[in-house]
Amino acid sequence: MTRFTIATALSALFIFLIGPAIAAEQCPVSEAAITKAGGFPQAVTAAIKTEFSCEGAYRILELCLLGSSGDNALSTIVLSKCEPRFLPKAVAATKAAYEKARAKCDKIAEKNEGSMYQSQAAVCIAKSGRDFARKYGTKS
Repeated sequence: MTRFTIATALSALFIFLIGPAIAAEQCPVSEAAITKAGGFPQAVTAAIKTEFSCEGAYRILELCLLGSSGDNALSTIVLSKCEPRFLPKAVAATKAAYEKARAKCDKIAEKNEGSMYQSQAAVCIAKSGRDFARKYGTKS
């Protein structure tokens, strides 16, 4: 067998065995929820609002991105679930580090034009809130 044939066979075997395990997760918002809410953005908003945990709210945002400046509002909802877990009791150094992380995210939208970059900045900010809640927050 040639090297190309062996490489092709190994690639096919890898895809067959590993492919299903790394399949992308889908947005958990159902078609019924979309219809009931009056549209996808409204259904995603409702799903994030009703999610109890910071982790869960961020996960919904991450999986159900609008890809526009509409993600700013979703990010704000996620932060309302994450920040109370760490911010009220955070020491000054933690608060400063959090503000620095948020400022770094803001630069994404400042450097680039378009609603896609607004979305990326919003998700980055929500991720910062989630990460700080993981590291410095309470369990609930």
